[in-house]
Amino acid sequence: MPPRHAYAYAALGLLAATPALADWDKAKLDSEIPKIEQQSGGRLGVALIDLKDRKTWSHRGKEPFPFQSVFKLPLAVAVLQAVEAGKFKLDQSITVTRKDLSLYHSPLAKAFKGESNGYPLRDLLTRATGDSDNSAADLLLRLVGGPQALTKVLRDGGVTGISVDRYERVFQPEILGLPGYSWDQEIDTAQFYKSIEALPAAQRRKTLEASLNDSRDSATPEASIAFLDGFAAGNWLREPEHTRLIDTIITETKSGPDRIRAGLPKGAGFAHKTGLGPTADGLNHATNDIGIVTLPNGRRFAIAVYLKGATADAKAREAAHAAIARLAVTSLK
Repeated sequence: MPPRHAYAYAALGLLAATPALADWDKAKLDSEIPKIEQQSGGRLGVALIDLKDRKTWSHRGKEPFPFQSVFKLPLAVAVLQAVEAGKFKLDQSITVTRKDLSLYHSPLAKAFKGESNGYPLRDLLTRATGDSDNSAADLLLRLVGGPQALTKVLRDGGVTGISVDRYERVFQPEILGLPGYSWDQEIDTAQFYKSIEALPAAQRRKTLEASLNDSRDSATPEASIAFLDGFAAGNWLREPEHTRLIDTIITETKSGPDRIRAGLPKGAGFAHKTGLGPTADGLNHATNDIGIVTLPNGRRFAIAVYLKGATADAKAREAAHAAIARLAVTSLK
C-alpha cells in the first residue's frame, strides 16, 4: 500500500475549483542554480518541496547521486519500524564486539574498550543518526536485515529512487579501489589508511571518479524529498513519539553547520542529515545535506542537496549548499 502522503498528491488534482496554489519562483531557481553548480566544480542535484502547498522544483532531480551518510536517516526509520513490529525494544542492550567496529568517523570505535560492550538500542540510534557514527550505523543496518532490507522499507513506502546496497565497511574501501571487510574481520584502521596511501593518487582518483556513476548506494534528489515529505507528515512510523525521537536527534545534530544551515535566516529550524565522501587527488566523492526547514514565519519546506565529483575545496563545496539554501528561501512564494 502506498504511504498516506501519496494520496495527498492525488487529492490535489481533484481540487480544480480551489484558488491556484503558491509556487516556487522557478525562473529564479533555473537561472541561479547552474551558476552555483559551476562554482562548486562538481555536479549538483537539488530538489525542493513546499510542505504547505506541495509544490516541487528540482535540478537533476531524477539523477542518482552517491548517498553517503544520508542513508542513516532512513535507517533510523527502519530501526523504529522494527521496534514497532515488536522485534526490538529501544532500551534493550545490543552487544558490540571489536569485529563490529567500522571505518572512518566512529566515536564509538575510538572509545571502545575490551573485546565486547553492550549499548542500548536507543544509544546506537542516536549515535548513527545524530553523530553519523559508522560503527553504530553498520550494526543497526545489520540488525534490520542488511542494506537490501532497508531499500525494501523505502520501496514499500513508495520511494523508488533510493538504493542502499553495501555496509560502510564494504562501500568505503571499494570506492577507493580496496576490498571491503566482511563481518568476521576485525578492521585494522591504521593498516587501512596505509593501504590507501599505497595506491597511486591518480589511480585512487580514477577509481573514485568511476564510482560516481555507480547506481548502488545512491539517491535521487526527488526521491529524497519524497522520503522527507512522508517523514514530515508522520507517515513512516505508526507511533508519533518515534517520529519525534528522530526529529529531535536530527534537529540537535551539530553536523554540517556551514552547509544548508548556514544559508537559512536567523531563527529558522533545520532537521537534517549530512553525508560526506572522501577526496582523492583533488576530487571529492560527495558533499550532501537533506532536511526539513521551518522558517521563522512557520512555513516549512524539504530540501535535498547533493554534490558529487567536485574539485572545489571543502569550504567552497559547503558554501554552495548555503547559497542554495538562501536561494530556496527567497524563491518560496
